[in-house]
Amino acid sequence: MPTKPVIILSQELPKGLQANFAAVLAMSLGKLQPDLVGDATPTADGITLEGITTVAVPILAAPAEDLPQLFEDGADLPLRIAYMRSAFEARNYDDYTMRIAEKPLADHVPQALLFAGPRKAVDRRFGRLPLLR
Repeated sequence: MPTKPVIILSQELPKGLQANFAAVLAMSLGKLQPDLVGDATPTADGITLEGITTVAVPILAAPAEDLPQLFEDGADLPLRIAYMRSAFEARNYDDYTMRIAEKPLADHVPQALLFAGPRKAVDRRFGRLPLLR
C-alpha cells in the first residue's frame, strides 16, 4: 500500500518559519521512512546526485487553532509528528526534550504537523485543507 505524507503548517506563521518547520519535519520523515528516499543518480558527466523523495509531500495550511485537533485526527495513522512551539523556543535539543517532558500533550502548542499513511486515510482526514500559498 503506497504511503502518502503531508505536512500541515500554521497559516499564521511567517513564510520563513513555515519553510524551516517543513524542512525539520521532512528530515524526520526521511529518517523514519527511508524507503521514501530514492537512490543516488549519476548525471551524464558522472556527477552523483544524492537521492530525493520518491513521493510528493504536499504542504498544507490550517489555522493555528485547528492544529491540536488535526493532530488528534491523525492519531491512528502510522506516522504522526508534531513540531511544537517548545522546539522553536528551546536553545538546544536537550532543552527541547526537557520542555516537552514538563507538560502533558494538551499543554503543548503545535506549529506544524506531519502525517504519513495510506493515501485514502490521509486524504480522508486532511484532503479538505488548502495548499500553502
